[in-house]
Amino acid sequence: ATMIPESQGITWEDDFFDDDFDCENIVAVFDFDYEMMESFYTSVCWASYAATLLYFPFFCAATFFGTPCMLRKNVKWNVYSQHVAVTRDGIRFVKDRRPQCWGLACTDAGKSSKTVPFDKITDCDIEEPAGNSWLCIKNVLCTVNVDTASSNQARHELVISGLKDPHTFKKLVWTMKRSSKETPRPAPSVFEMVDRKINNNENDQGESVANLLRDIRDELRELKKIKKEEETVGEVVEQQLDLLVGTPQEDHQVSSQASLPTNPE
Repeated sequence: ATMIPESQGITWEDDFFDDDFDCENIVAVFDFDYEMMESFYTSVCWASYAATLLYFPFFCAATFFGTPCMLRKNVKWNVYSQHVAVTRDGIRFVKDRRPQCWGLACTDAGKSSKTVPFDKITDCDIEEPAGNSWLCIKNVLCTVNVDTASSNQARHELVISGLKDPHTFKKLVWTMKRSSKETPRPAPSVFEMVDRKINNNENDQGESVANLLRDIRDELRELKKIKKEEETVGEVVEQQLDLLVGTPQEDHQVSSQASLPTNPE
């Protein structure tokens, strides 16, 4: 991982990104409270399953497909697949490949990854837990909502729930965003060339620009001259070929005369 002043003092236990292809650009990894997440989401899922009793066909279908047997396993597989890191480029959230449904290979969910660049982030805020879910399950997970220009009140760009230290995560994100703005980006090579030419002659900037424009004009004239010479050579070659092989009309006349029958008289 990359050590920068903003990440000093941040420690983590998640080793998921140790072998990542972009591990050199990782600033800090943030741990999820997997045990709390598993407990909370399992309770919510059991409450959802119990609610299907209100419509008995749904309850029968859920029971038939093994919901009571596989519910906790599905929650655990989903929870422990989540990983998040702050890199030099932005926030990187990964859900690793994981089993789901009945745990068969044919039902596995593939790995997914999403990076939100710092320059696209418009808001990063924490939603503190409050109230209950399903009336009886206390909300205990903090949620970090990351927004960009394309986000709205109904949809956030990235939602991360269950971090052990969401406040440090938020602080580091804003620090990295500010530092990315302060770091100047390299200018394109064309503009660098013009800037160097102007800066080297600060006392006579107008003349420097004029010289640069004259150089460009001379190059264009040279290219135009070369193009004309190529066209002239092409015409000469074409004329020589016509003289060697003859025109199609002459060939037709010669072949016509050769095909006329000879008069016996």
